[in-house]
Amino acid sequence: MPSPLADAPLSTRFFTPLLDLLATCTHRRHCPDLSDSDWLRLGVQRCLQPQTSGRGFLQTLAALTAPCCPENSHFFESLKSQRRLALCAEINARLCTHARTVLPDALAAFPALAGFDVHAGDGHFHAHATHDPVDSKGDHHAVGHLYSRNLRTGCLSHLTVNDQQARKKEHDMRALKRMDIVALRQGAPKGRKVLYIWDRAGIDFVQWHKWKQGSGIYMLSRTKANLKLLPCGNLTFDGSNEINAGVLRDELVGTATSGLMVRRITFHDVVAGRDFEFLTNVLESAVPPGVLAQLYRMRWEIEKSFDEVKNKLGEKKAWATSATAKSMQAQFICLSVNLLQLLEHELDKQGIRNTPEQTRRAARLDLSNKVAATANTVLPKTLRLMQRITQHSVKLIRWVAAQLWANIPWQQACAVLIALYAKL
Repeated sequence: MPSPLADAPLSTRFFTPLLDLLATCTHRRHCPDLSDSDWLRLGVQRCLQPQTSGRGFLQTLAALTAPCCPENSHFFESLKSQRRLALCAEINARLCTHARTVLPDALAAFPALAGFDVHAGDGHFHAHATHDPVDSKGDHHAVGHLYSRNLRTGCLSHLTVNDQQARKKEHDMRALKRMDIVALRQGAPKGRKVLYIWDRAGIDFVQWHKWKQGSGIYMLSRTKANLKLLPCGNLTFDGSNEINAGVLRDELVGTATSGLMVRRITFHDVVAGRDFEFLTNVLESAVPPGVLAQLYRMRWEIEKSFDEVKNKLGEKKAWATSATAKSMQAQFICLSVNLLQLLEHELDKQGIRNTPEQTRRAARLDLSNKVAATANTVLPKTLRLMQRITQHSVKLIRWVAAQLWANIPWQQACAVLIALYAKL
C-alpha cells in the first residue's frame, strides 16, 4: 500500500516529523489565535525565507495570502513567551532523539565509541537586534550562543544564550559551567557517556574532572601553548593499524596546578603538513588515539553548520531584544537545520543526491591520497571512512523555501530538485 504522504506536497512531508512529535509535547497548549503547530511552522519558515526583518517576513506572508499570517504585534509578543520557548526546546530535543532512529550513524564504523554520544560544540554570534539597548558608551554588542552538533546524526542543538548582563562577551567555559547537567547530557540515558569536542576555550581540567566523575561527561580539545603538563607514562597503541596512521604519541600527562591526569595525543596531519596535540579525559586506551584525532577533525562540522546558518539561511542578526526571543530564534534555527537533515535523508533514499558535491568531495579525497603518497605514507583510515557532506546545499535550501508555498505533489517537487541538481 502506498504511503499516505506519497502525493502530499513538500510542506506536508517537511513538517510531518515535527508535527507528529508535537502531539505528545508536555508544553503544548491550546491557543485559538495562533496555534502551536502554526507557530512552529512560522518560526521555521522565517529561518528558510531570506528576510532581513520580522516585519518583512510577515509582509511576505500577507502578500502570498498564506493560511497563517499573524499580526505584527502578536508575532513579536509570542517571541517573548517562556512557554513557547520551552515547547521549541522540547520538540527539538525530541526531534534529535527521533533522528537517531532514522538517520545513519556516521560513527558506526568506530565500535570503540559505541558507549558515547558525541557532540562538537562551539560559540556563535549574531548581530544585535535592531532595538537592543546600547551600553554606557553607546555601543551595541553581538549576541552569543553555544550550540552543539551531534557527530553521529549531524543534528544541531542550542545549549544556551550567553549572559548579556554580567558579561559583554561570556567565555565558553563560564557559560557551560552554569548549564544544567541534564541539558548538557542532551537526553543521554543513565550509564551512557557524553563526549564534547571543543576548541581551546573548553579547557578547564578541574571542571572536566567534575563532569566526568559526577555526570559521565567527557571533553576533547587542543593544547594551549602556555599549558604546563608533566609526562606520566605512555599508552600503547597499534601503530600498524591504519586507523592510527599519523599518531606519533599517546601519553598520560599530569596538570601542574590541579594534579589531575589527562591524555595527550600527538598527531601528524600529512595533508596539512603539521603536528597537532589533543587533550582529553577519555583515558581508556580502548578508544584508539587515531579515532580521537579524527573526532577533533570532525569538530569542523559545527563551523560548517555556522556557515550554513549565516550565509545560506541568512540568520545574521537577532530577531528581538529579549533573551527569550534570542533563545527562541536559536531553537528555530536548530529545528530548520534538523528538518533539512531528515528531508535530505528521505531524498537520498530515493536516489536524489547532490552529485556535483559528491564528485567534489571525491576529488578532494583523491588529492589528499596523492599528498600522502608523496610523503610515503597513507591517509588515516578514519578519514577515508568519514566522507560525508557536512552542509546542506543552497540548491536544497532554496528549493525547500520555494516549495513550502507551492501545493504540488511530492514527486513533482522532487523532479524540480533533480533538474536543479543537474543544471545549476
